[in-house]
Amino acid sequence: MNSYLFIDIRKSDEVYKKRFDYSNNYKFYNIPMNMIKFNIKTIIDHLNYIDEIYIVCNSAKRANFIKNKYFLKESKIKVNNNLQFKNFKYGNNIIELNKFNNININIIGNKGYNYYSILRIVQTLLGSLILILGGYTLYIINKYKNINNIPLIILILFGLMALINGITSTCTISKILENYLN
Repeated sequence: MNSYLFIDIRKSDEVYKKRFDYSNNYKFYNIPMNMIKFNIKTIIDHLNYIDEIYIVCNSAKRANFIKNKYFLKESKIKVNNNLQFKNFKYGNNIIELNKFNNININIIGNKGYNYYSILRIVQTLLGSLILILGGYTLYIINKYKNINNIPLIILILFGLMALINGITSTCTISKILENYLN
């Protein structure tokens, strides 16, 4: 029987919502995408006693990025489009790993929207506050012709970015700089 290791590279709030349950069919690690570069040797060393390692995210986009950047020469480290969280339902899932092997995977988690991270709460509250106060201030100072609005507009954009980051749990700047940060 083959042994499998799944490396889930999603962020902690994604893992909190939907994740692998413990099983005798596979092992799994949750290593956020931005921490993979610090664990390359350890991951490759697992091939001494694991037959295949699969990199997993939500849609395979991040998994393919990590595979191509760090593990391109490792044929036993793979990305399987069937083995991505967008394809999993809560409970038991039978997934085809290759032509010869299917695996039973149990998915657990919290189906609701979560604000378990204090950072997300602070980002949402401060982003909202900056948008409200910045928008109101912009409205008031527009009555005066000689005032430069650009700093206030930049502040409002930062408030919007903080609000989006808090609601979606996505770092806007890291998405822009993804190739440089990972």
